[in-house]
Amino acid sequence: MLDKVILDPHYRSLGNIFDPEDLERLNSIADVIWAKDDPIPEGEIEAVREQVVAIITGRWRYGDVSRFPQLRAILEVGGVFPSPNQLDYKYCFSNCIRVLSCAPAFGPGVAEMALGLAISAARHIVWNDAAFRRGEANWSHTTFGETVTLYDKPAGFIGFGGLARSLKLLLEPFRCPIQVYDPWLTDNYLRSQGVEPVGLETLLETSRFIYVLAVPTTSNRTLLAREKLEKISSDSVFLLMSRAHVVDFDALTELLAAGCFKAGIDVYPEEPLPLKHPIRKLSNVVLSSHRAGAISEAFLNIGRIVTRDMEAIMQGLMPQEMQRAQPEYIRLRG
Repeated sequence: MLDKVILDPHYRSLGNIFDPEDLERLNSIADVIWAKDDPIPEGEIEAVREQVVAIITGRWRYGDVSRFPQLRAILEVGGVFPSPNQLDYKYCFSNCIRVLSCAPAFGPGVAEMALGLAISAARHIVWNDAAFRRGEANWSHTTFGETVTLYDKPAGFIGFGGLARSLKLLLEPFRCPIQVYDPWLTDNYLRSQGVEPVGLETLLETSRFIYVLAVPTTSNRTLLAREKLEKISSDSVFLLMSRAHVVDFDALTELLAAGCFKAGIDVYPEEPLPLKHPIRKLSNVVLSSHRAGAISEAFLNIGRIVTRDMEAIMQGLMPQEMQRAQPEYIRLRG
């Protein structure tokens, strides 16, 4: 008899995150309950809660986790761990319930977009396209403009999680020396990964391409305040890829409006960004509408890694694909 697993991906769509083959594999290893786009009704939960060993969910909305006495794993498919206000992590940790996030599914796609925005800003690709269409192209036989390549330029990573590791691989052909600010990793560990640990101010002052890759926590809200952003040199490109939570966005906008440096931005403090926001008019910024990870391949990768980790869990093995909640991270989220 197969163990029962609730599959309740709402707000995600089942068809967007599972291809038929992965869904078939999941059904072959578990008695899958619900498996619909609408949220599972409480009555359906109550009928199986005492037998459920895993819950695959878009967000935690099931109340006290202790009501599931056989629960061994929570696999979230939204991309963010449940808030400690929603889920009792202490109970999960003390009762060997794994809490897993699908965030790694988005790493390669976001890293690719970070690389694309960096090249676009450094080589003026978007701006020259617009000028070309107006008949004002900057032809190379007349002037080269203030453009640079990525090759051999110092890169700075603020945060060194899964997204940063994906980006590091993409930058290797460009021979970029990479320095990292991540106060939650030891210097020796960072050096073992082939990057150089540095202080935040040093990173901002000496990196030509600055990538904001840190996940939001209670301790890093507006980490990059105005006085920090002012340390960025005029020949640098600032890439905001993880969350705007980390940046004083008003100060960033004002500094960009003053031409202090260039930027590529995918995330904003308010989404959609208001039409009258002044950053929309700046010619030294490449803007993306929070779509770095929002591609079908990344969404289908969610179902892929969920299925692989469910196979491991059902065999009593350690899941390897999804991000595992750690007490230190949960404490930081507050």
